[in-house]
Amino acid sequence: MRPGHIVRFAARFVMPCIIAGCRSDLYFPDQEQFAPLDALAYSDLAVARIYAASFPFTEGIATHPWFVVKPANSSRFERWEVGFWTGEPYGFVHKDLFPLEHDVGIAGPRILAELLGAEAESVVDFIRHESPNYPCKDFYVLLPGPNSNTYLQWVLDNTGWQVDLPPTAVGANATVHCP
Repeated sequence: MRPGHIVRFAARFVMPCIIAGCRSDLYFPDQEQFAPLDALAYSDLAVARIYAASFPFTEGIATHPWFVVKPANSSRFERWEVGFWTGEPYGFVHKDLFPLEHDVGIAGPRILAELLGAEAESVVDFIRHESPNYPCKDFYVLLPGPNSNTYLQWVLDNTGWQVDLPPTAVGANATVHCP
C-alpha cells in the first residue's frame, strides 16, 4: 500500500473501529425485523438478502458478505458470494459453497439488508444469471480488492439496490475492471 492509501484505510476502517470499540454489530439493522428463512421458503415472494460476518481477528474492521436469494414461486434458496479460494465453475464466485446462514467467522452472520416480493425479483435474477459473469471472477486481492465486498458493490451498482454499506465493507470501492 502506498502512504496515501494507508492514511485513507486508517481513516475509513481503523478509526471507526477504535471509536466504536471494534463492534461491527453497530452497523447492522435490528435483526428481529427479519423473518426466518424457513418461513420465507413457503411464501411465493422473491427474496434477496445480504448477510455479513467477520472472520476471526477482523471483528469491527472487516466483514465478509454474501447474498441469499430465492426466486418468486420457489421454495429453494441459493447462496452467492466471492471467496478467497477459487474453484469451478465460476472462479472466485461461489454458489452454495456453504449453507445459507453458515457463519464464516466469529460473531455470527447478520442480515445487512433485505428485499421481498416484486422489489427483489430483478436483484434475484441479476445475481443468479450475471454472477457467473462477474468481471473479477478470476481475480481476488484481499486488500484493497477486488474481493467479496467488491462483488457485493458490483451487484448493488448493477441492480440499483440502495444499501448503505458499513465501513467494514473493505474493498467495496475497488475497481471491477480486472486483468
